[in-house]
Amino acid sequence: MNTPVRGRRRSDTRTSPLSLISRSAGEPAGRRRAEAPAAAHSVARKAGIAAATAGMLAVIAIPVAHAGDAKELVRTEPVSNNSAVSVQAAKGADLRFDRPWAASKAAQEKTKVAAASAEKKKADDAAKKAAADQKAAADKKAKAQAAAKKKAAAIAAAKKADAAKAKTAGFATGSLKAPIPHMKQTSGFGYRSNPITGAAGELHTGIDYAMGCGTPVNASDGGKVVEAGFQVGGGGNRIVVQHRGGLKTTYNHLQSIGVSLGQKVAQGERIGELGTTGNSTGCHLHFEVVKDGQTVDPAGWL
Repeated sequence: MNTPVRGRRRSDTRTSPLSLISRSAGEPAGRRRAEAPAAAHSVARKAGIAAATAGMLAVIAIPVAHAGDAKELVRTEPVSNNSAVSVQAAKGADLRFDRPWAASKAAQEKTKVAAASAEKKKADDAAKKAAADQKAAADKKAKAQAAAKKKAAAIAAAKKADAAKAKTAGFATGSLKAPIPHMKQTSGFGYRSNPITGAAGELHTGIDYAMGCGTPVNASDGGKVVEAGFQVGGGGNRIVVQHRGGLKTTYNHLQSIGVSLGQKVAQGERIGELGTTGNSTGCHLHFEVVKDGQTVDPAGWL
């Protein structure tokens, strides 16, 4: 039981928080009770400042989030964070934490792998393209070489043929060859009715071979061209070749003449084109064989 002390009020002897704070702050022990509320107010103010400071530090530590629209902050949901303080953002807001240092190591490694893969693919594509270009160049070169070789072979063959013709030009072989390929006889040697006038008993002095106009006509044997031009008597464009042993061959109704008078030709050499000039009823060759000035049946010489 506390015994009152002379000159002091009984309440001053209690050990209360305010009295302790007053004593620790160096307040005189003999102050009146009216001063106690001012001390309590000072302590509360300090506690409030400390709490506000702690709250500001906690807010600063929270990552900054970007909400879609300020008007959407009416309805909010808590966002969890490692700190003791939570931030509320609008529901459905697009929150972005765009900080490069926040990328994870796995994402960085994935980016590196993707870049390396892209570089490898680029190098592989370049190598494939180079190989394809090289192959195309090689094929082109091979084709050019083949074409040049073929052309050289054709030139050599033509020179060889020309040499053979030059060697045999003007010389008869003693046997006649067909003046056109695939001869189709339409009228033989002998007496017949004239196909134009209709006169009977007229001697047909050669053999007619029907072919398309423009068909090449060749010399039946080597010799010398003794006639080349248009025959007024009905033969049209006509060529006559003199062979050895008093033998001649004639080529009538030609579309064109490919040799000149006095020219020497070899057996099988092209001398003109089949036609229908002169007294003719269609494209054909009238071929004659003349022995010692007399026309004979060509069938016995071919």
